[in-house]
Amino acid sequence: MVSGFEEKDAAMLEEANGSGAAVAGEHELGGQRTRERILAAALELFAGQGYAGSSIRDIAERVGVTKAALYYHFRSKEEILDALVEPIVVELEALVARAETRPAPPAGELLGSLVDILSRRAALIRALMEDPSAPRHLHRPEMHKAMAAALAEGPGCPGRLRAWAAIGAAQLAGFVAVKARAAKVTPGQLGAEDLLRGDRHLLDEPERAEIVAAALRALGRG
Repeated sequence: MVSGFEEKDAAMLEEANGSGAAVAGEHELGGQRTRERILAAALELFAGQGYAGSSIRDIAERVGVTKAALYYHFRSKEEILDALVEPIVVELEALVARAETRPAPPAGELLGSLVDILSRRAALIRALMEDPSAPRHLHRPEMHKAMAAALAEGPGCPGRLRAWAAIGAAQLAGFVAVKARAAKVTPGQLGAEDLLRGDRHLLDEPERAEIVAAALRALGRG
């Protein structure tokens, strides 16, 4: 038989457990938001003054936290870069998987996807490509090989050369257009958190379409 006191104690314990879970959930949510703010601040700094020119102290001050608080989320600047690059790597790996399917997707679709990634992830890609001190996270020869194999018409050398020319045209035109646009605006003006999530394009749709069209012409299909 359970006494009234025991029932009251059990009710208080259940309430305390529920409150503890709620508080833990709030802390976890707050921690996730702090992590996202750190990444957004790092993206702005890397894009604005380079990977080498940005320190942990710079990032912490931009976020408004102590270095100790930042180290709770990331153990080093390179670990921050790893977290920033991870979504791009996932997208590039997905592009490789699509390029390796047979029959291969249409050339315009593959090149359009490449330009799309460049446009949405432009701030970080540009910062890494222009900073020789940054780790080579985005060096993906397997992507270029898979894309070239998918774009080439047959195993012959001319088709492969045109495929490589098309990939180069898409990348070079994308980088030049991104650099020109980035010189006029900062990640902060565009919305660093949107750029972090890949929700916003730096290049507008007509610009992206023109880059794809130029790449298709290099492929001999324009």
